[in-house]
Amino acid sequence: MRFCHVVCSLIVFLLISVSPLFAQEKFEKESRIRKKDIPPKALQFVEALPLAKKVKWYREEGLTNTTIEVKFKYEKKRYSVEFDTLGNVEDVELNITKPGLPSGVLESFSAYLEANCSKYNINKVQIQYTGEAPDLLSVIKGDDKNLKLNIYYEVVVVCTYGKKTDLFEYLINEEGAVLSSSKIIFKNSTHLEY
Repeated sequence: MRFCHVVCSLIVFLLISVSPLFAQEKFEKESRIRKKDIPPKALQFVEALPLAKKVKWYREEGLTNTTIEVKFKYEKKRYSVEFDTLGNVEDVELNITKPGLPSGVLESFSAYLEANCSKYNINKVQIQYTGEAPDLLSVIKGDDKNLKLNIYYEVVVVCTYGKKTDLFEYLINEEGAVLSSSKIIFKNSTHLEY
């Protein structure tokens, strides 16, 4: 009986720890950068893609780190690739629509949202791929066979809970389980005043 009590307490703690009330905060400020400010390794990664259209490079400053991001369209799909400040690729994100989520993922994640939000609206969905640079290049090019990639979904949601409504970014796995949640804060937030 004691074992069951411990397990149940652990499950409740885990569910609470990823609820909107316990989310980390996330702030991102994007600013365009010039080609001369792009790390050579990041530039080589993008130049290995057969892109016909112009790409846009950004420096993305968060609360605790800075990354380099490139955004582009390839084969009628919108991608963003994130690099660390040395140019090492961190992830590739592909914009999709809510119906583009696999049904099991959507059902599982929706159940989580219904348990934590009195009202919610999914604003943005991206498939996030992480792995080695050659595999990430291949997934963009459409050659996704035998690749060693981790696949996640990054979902931005407007969530009403209690008397509050906030914007959250969730990272969920292929089963629809929430791995992390971050409350998105904006520049005019009191959290950033000095």
